[in-house]
Amino acid sequence: MKRNILGILVVGFLTFSCTKEKDTTDALNTVMVKDSLEMYKKLYDEAAYFSIDKNENAQKQFAPQELETVMAKVVQDFSELNQQEGGNPLLPVDSTGNPTKVNKMSVINHKWLIIDFYGEGVVGELMIKYNYSPDKTTEFTVLDTVLY
Repeated sequence: MKRNILGILVVGFLTFSCTKEKDTTDALNTVMVKDSLEMYKKLYDEAAYFSIDKNENAQKQFAPQELETVMAKVVQDFSELNQQEGGNPLLPVDSTGNPTKVNKMSVINHKWLIIDFYGEGVVGELMIKYNYSPDKTTEFTVLDTVLY
């Protein structure tokens, strides 16, 4: 009888210990996930600091127009340059004489774009100034080029 009671107590204790350990593990995992999400949010905010999406001063330069409408036109006007015969005149040619291609483009503020480009034997970045006009084609001027 004493042996049965002792066995039940041991089994109960082990069950309680395992449940408590699982609850502790679940709570720790929840805290870690929240900390990770907070860390990635801070990293994103830091990386997006120089982006029109986070730059309220630059956004105000386009008022009363909607930012999405303005950015769509700027990107469309730049993309139309890519359709020209011989490629985009703002982009350099690669080592075979062919036009390079845009890998990524980011709008920094109401005046600047940064473009990552690539081609045969060449990769690089361009800093481009743009002048948006709702009634005309956006004007683009290369400020500087970096080749790797």
